[in-house]
Amino acid sequence: MSMPDSELRTLLGSGASIRQLMGLWWPRGRRGRGRACSAAAAAVSLASLAWLPTFSGLKLLIDPPPEIEEIAMCYLLIFACTGFFSKAAFLIYKGETVWKLLDLLSETRRLHRNGESNDNIRLSYQQQSRRVYLYMQGAICVAFVFWVSTPLLVRAFLASDEDSPESYRLFPVPLWFPGNMYLSPTYEILYSVQSFSVLVAAQSTVCVDIFFFHLMLMISAEVQVLNENIALMEKVNLKSEKQEDHELRLNIKEKAEDLSFRSVGYSTGKALTEEVSDENMCVQLVKNIQHHQLILRSVVLLQDIMNLSVFILLFVNMVDLCSCIFVGAVLLQRDGNVTKALKPLSTVPPLLYETGMYCIFGQILSDQSEKLTDSAISCGWVDCNDRFKRDFMFLLISAKKPLEITVGKTSKLSKQMLVQVLNGSYGLLNLLYHFQSIQ
Repeated sequence: MSMPDSELRTLLGSGASIRQLMGLWWPRGRRGRGRACSAAAAAVSLASLAWLPTFSGLKLLIDPPPEIEEIAMCYLLIFACTGFFSKAAFLIYKGETVWKLLDLLSETRRLHRNGESNDNIRLSYQQQSRRVYLYMQGAICVAFVFWVSTPLLVRAFLASDEDSPESYRLFPVPLWFPGNMYLSPTYEILYSVQSFSVLVAAQSTVCVDIFFFHLMLMISAEVQVLNENIALMEKVNLKSEKQEDHELRLNIKEKAEDLSFRSVGYSTGKALTEEVSDENMCVQLVKNIQHHQLILRSVVLLQDIMNLSVFILLFVNMVDLCSCIFVGAVLLQRDGNVTKALKPLSTVPPLLYETGMYCIFGQILSDQSEKLTDSAISCGWVDCNDRFKRDFMFLLISAKKPLEITVGKTSKLSKQMLVQVLNGSYGLLNLLYHFQSIQ
């Protein structure tokens, strides 16, 4: 069964057109010219992401900078672009798995849509995903502007006693290039290529991140929908039947001659009502168990997609946070150079935001899944028959283990992981300050 376009747009989330333009997302069924265009766009994006760390690495090997903060800036670029490249490459590589996950989520939403309340829950998570995308774009655009414009600002506002081109013809990122890269038009071409590569890196990381965030939120929405559906399982019409029983006894006292006929009619009606209610409860329970199984499969697929790339990203962000804070602090303390310090310091908010969102959304998924047992216990299982209780025990056992997204086999996306990343950055920062004090 093909997925409707509106459903596909909902599941792809924000930034889908940018991902497709950059070749990071290949629509299903593309053949011939369309597939070639996607492959070409992907090649350009990956080449741009590989270009920045390659030339920064050559800078360290062939022409190492004398200052430790410049060395830290080179390592910042190498690690950051490695994380960007791994996310983009693994998303392309896992394209078929992504389609399986989208099909599974579409089927889940189609089969388990019980009224307006469920739709409102899903809509609230979609709106949250949209807000996160806008915040990320705002943070990354500010960082991009500072990275690209800082060399021009330095040239405009900072006077230099040196007449060499190296003193005023700066680049957005450190690089080594064979030949004289400060002469025109070589300088202008390299500056433009670097600016384009920085733009590709910024947009690729935002659009891939928001896609992963969106998928985590969509699965969390399904868990909350399941929580609500389980909590609402109750045997119907039992209260009204008891009221009818009270009315029947009044009739018996007033009209004894109607005792036999009215009692038989009531007994038949009560038995039929209990039978329908128990059967309905069993149907609802089986449907909720199937919903839970679909959610479990979705988490497995999402974990397969995110496993290596997000694990690399968390390690890279730990190093990048340390490098940005160190370089910015050194430039401010030693030189009082606010203009140059803007570049590394403007990168800190996007890095913190990115790392925090992965951990927080992973924690949201775990928290929602932990509520499943509470929702199950609070439903009307006590008044049900033995068949329902046997199936109900199966649901309780399945829901006992919370849903978690584990990357790198051992690292769980949670608030504890965020604390570990920040602690690692702090430790590396102290190490760099120690090396600087020795020098």
